[in-house]
This record gives sequence, structure tokens and C-alpha cells, in this order.
Amino acid sequence: MTGDSGSLDNGTRGAANRARYGFSYRVAERGPQFAAWIGTGMRVLDLGCRDGSLTRHYVAGNTVTGVDIDREALALAQEKLGITTVRLDLNHEQFPFGEGTFAVVVAGELLEHLVDPASVVTEIYRVLQAGGLFIGSVPNSFHWRARLAFVRGRSIEDPAHRQLFSRDRLSRLLRQFAAVELVPVGGIGGRALPIVPAWLAQPIVRGLPTLFANDFLFRATKPAAIACGETGEGDHHPASV
Repeated sequence: MTGDSGSLDNGTRGAANRARYGFSYRVAERGPQFAAWIGTGMRVLDLGCRDGSLTRHYVAGNTVTGVDIDREALALAQEKLGITTVRLDLNHEQFPFGEGTFAVVVAGELLEHLVDPASVVTEIYRVLQAGGLFIGSVPNSFHWRARLAFVRGRSIEDPAHRQLFSRDRLSRLLRQFAAVELVPVGGIGGRALPIVPAWLAQPIVRGLPTLFANDFLFRATKPAAIACGETGEGDHHPASV
């Protein structure tokens, strides 16, 4: 799978990847869902925003800062959407943002590309304000197609992916948040198989997400306030995988 894999230092995205500006993986599902979760009037940090193909769904009515390692992609996002942009390599650089700066942080199809996603999630937690939202998506690396390929001695995983995510691993990564909602998305069929109609496929994807979900969308909420007697700093559990 390929997606919004900005903020990376790997060489897999060279000239060939640059031809894919304007593309965002499963944007028809992720864009509207992210927009509904974010709402308006929010200060949003969009990690791995690339040229803004996903960002455009929730930029209206919000103040968005887009982060990516690709300068050309950031220039396009700034030109098309008028957002503030920051070049940053999430695998090697710290966030240049203060604690509690943002109401929402978005990471669409990003965590699987990181060397240390737990450290990045800890930074996301830090820059979120109390009650803020961490919204994103990861591919399901244990989809039935991937399992079948493995049995046959092959891999269909994107070579740019440094992490393999299941629903359980994603849940563990987000465990420091107060509330987490995971939404499996995907279809059944295609390629050599007949496409199952959406009205039938969606209940199957929701009922057996570990096998049939292509992606897991998530919304995680930072605790709204610290209870009396707690110190705040260090009280939450660090992210783990």
C-alpha cells in the first residue's frame, strides 16, 4: 500500500514517487471521515501532508500546519491550500512545537513508515492540548491477501513500510490516550476476484476486520484534564508497540 508517507528519509520516493502528487490512498473513505472527526475552528497539525491531497478535506475553517520532508510537496500544499508548512524528518528530528500547541494532530498512512512510531506518538501526545484529538490511519498488514501471499512464500507489503500493523498493535500504540475509536475500512474482491457489493462487504469488514480490513482509521482523545493531585508530567503511559 502507498499513502501519505511524507516526513521520510528513505530513497524509495524519488522521481517515480513525485509523479504521484495529487494521489492519496483511500481518500474517498479517509477524507470525509477525518473531516467529520475534526470539525472546524481547530488548530491542526498534519503530519506527512505531502501536497495536501488529503488535507484539502479538512482545511476549510481550520488553521492547518502541514509537515513533510518533501519540499516540493510542501510548496504545492502551500500554493493550493494556503496552509503553513514545515519541513521535518520525523525519523531524525524533534517536533519544533510547544506543549499543547494543537487541538488535532493528523497522521494518515504515516506510522508504518517510521523507524520508531512510539516516540513520534509520544511527541504527538505532548503537542496536543488537553482533550485534543489524534486522528490517522494505518494499513492492515495482516489482511487475508497478505496472509495468503506469506503462505506462498511471497510478500505484498510495501517495501517502504518499516512497521507492520494489526488492530491489536495499533491499540497498544495508542494506549496512553483516554479514548480510542478504531474504524476498519476496505472492500472485498478485485483483481482476479469478483467485487463484493459494498452493502454486503462492509458488514463483513466490520465483523472480521483482522482478515478483511484494508486500513484502520483511528481517533484517539487526550485526557481532557488532570485529576487533582496528579502532577501531569509523566503521568501518562508512554506509547509502546
